[in-house]
Amino acid sequence: MKTRGLTRQSRISLCTQEFYTRDAYKIQLQRLIIFFSFFILCASRLVAAPVDFWFEKANAFYEQQLFDSAQTYYEKITASDVRSAAVYYNLGNTCFRLKKPGFALLYYEKAQKLSPNDPDIRANIRFVQSTLVDRIPLPEQSFIETILRYLHNLLPLNTQLWVVFFLLLALSILFAIGLYAPSHLRLWIVYMSSILLFATACCGFSMGMKIYSNATVQEAIVLSASADAINQPSGTKVLFTVHEGTKFRILKQLGDWSLVGLPTGVSGWMPTSSLGIIRF
Repeated sequence: MKTRGLTRQSRISLCTQEFYTRDAYKIQLQRLIIFFSFFILCASRLVAAPVDFWFEKANAFYEQQLFDSAQTYYEKITASDVRSAAVYYNLGNTCFRLKKPGFALLYYEKAQKLSPNDPDIRANIRFVQSTLVDRIPLPEQSFIETILRYLHNLLPLNTQLWVVFFLLLALSILFAIGLYAPSHLRLWIVYMSSILLFATACCGFSMGMKIYSNATVQEAIVLSASADAINQPSGTKVLFTVHEGTKFRILKQLGDWSLVGLPTGVSGWMPTSSLGIIRF
């Protein structure tokens, strides 16, 4: 009597063939993943290669004292949305060599936002400010205010985000350990958790202030040789005159005009085109 369907031997051979088919499919899939990974890696290298080349060329021109050419290549890097404290720092040095103190301060300030505790950047900002026509004194700070400001600027915002993440992770681990720890260890866990919680609150508060400041506070540097602050947009009454390199806080913008304020509390309207805004 003939049986319908497959014999045991034929079923085994078909299963083996199906196994080989699936295995070949996995191999093809792995090859595709490797190919696309290699393609993405090569593409990223091709994108990064011009930036590295421009940076090397700019540094070479700077060493040769060809500052105009160096500025061109540094500005190519900044125009490609690359945020690097080293690039802005070198660009500031180049502009100072070209006797452009306003642009030099603008780029130093941008570099300081990316690397707030770099001593070379701070030293160059102080040096260029000492050469300006307008030397506006900053409000005096107490010792405690100086310490708090230093701690606030100790870490950049991105680093603070990671610090808060790991502090919260450590608190979660301590909480989980405390659920099963013996009673004589729980007191130490509470002490450690309190310290970590205090550090998390301080770091989070500093981080929140930086986020708020980045979103609401704008500062600018005067780039023209001199600029008059007037009583209103397109007004005629000159309130005060400042020179290249003076730093303002932008209080309001209206069309092509900006209401700027000095640390002394004096304010006035200036054309936005004469200012270099410290932002990315």
